[in-house]
Amino acid sequence: MRGRHRPTAPSRVRTAGTARVPVEAAPADGLPPDGGPAVPGIADLTHAPSVGRLLSRHGLWLTKSLGQHLLIDRGVLDRIVEAADLRPDMEVLEVGPGVGVLTTELVSRVRRVLAVEVDPRMATVLRETVAHPSLEVVEADAMGIDPADLFGGRAYSVVANLPYNLATALVRRLLSMPAPSRPVEMVVMMQREVAQRMAARPGDLSALGVEIQVAAAVDLLFEVPPTAFFPAPKVTSAVVRVRPYDVPAVPLVPGPRRFFQLVRAGFAHRRKQLHNALGDLGLGTERIQAALEEAGIARSRRAETLTLEEWSTLSAAMWAELPSPAAAGEGVDPERAGDGEAG
Repeated sequence: MRGRHRPTAPSRVRTAGTARVPVEAAPADGLPPDGGPAVPGIADLTHAPSVGRLLSRHGLWLTKSLGQHLLIDRGVLDRIVEAADLRPDMEVLEVGPGVGVLTTELVSRVRRVLAVEVDPRMATVLRETVAHPSLEVVEADAMGIDPADLFGGRAYSVVANLPYNLATALVRRLLSMPAPSRPVEMVVMMQREVAQRMAARPGDLSALGVEIQVAAAVDLLFEVPPTAFFPAPKVTSAVVRVRPYDVPAVPLVPGPRRFFQLVRAGFAHRRKQLHNALGDLGLGTERIQAALEEAGIARSRRAETLTLEEWSTLSAAMWAELPSPAAAGEGVDPERAGDGEAG
């Protein structure tokens, strides 16, 4: 939905749905109400009233369905930039740049920034706030792009404050891609609970955690409170670092499809012991028990306690001598492997 243009800044900017974001009227001298310094031609993007005035001038309201919560905390912004370890020779993919608070930091530190923004209204604002030769704005759904095409097969990193409703699907999709399209590293912000599942260790693992950690090293770097955003979301966020492996962390035997079929079955009934939970595979109690014994895994254990190595060993034992599906040796299918945000 596009915002209606108004010749003067309104007193409020509305979000889609019922929430309203207060915006102060712009003073004549262009200075923020707190007396802070004005940046010629560009609003202070870590100052909520300045961001509000910028949106008002473009007649925009933030859209909840697109996860539009704009970062306004300078301390958090600096920590993201530091964690990304930016270098002048880097190329960076930013997804969901909004008005450009992170983009501004990226373009001054790397060779090229490709910002993918699905909302054409925000893309227009971004081109105004970050008019820099290193920036290329692509108006598209990030789930439909091929980074190999956008970066010409060159190495790139992802640095982004991801929309909550996109984070899991996008990380899974990027990790499932072959090397030319797969990033060398991701430093991204997402909902804390999703970040915790991705980075969990045995004892708290989920199907999502197994899927992501098979493909990459994951570290939860720090949490971000709702007050760091405009408007403030109802959830806490977290920044994670994801470093993809060249090959899976453990053998996906007899193939990715069978491996993740086993993992999904194990986590489908979280309160059940493994020997019961794996009954959904339809292989019979005798075979399940024999595979657990061969893998050295007690039948009373639960899925969240297994290590990646144990999942690999169990998968080899469970599917031994059974015919594999045609795609068993292919790459991980992000639509079928893992359990999204539910695990």
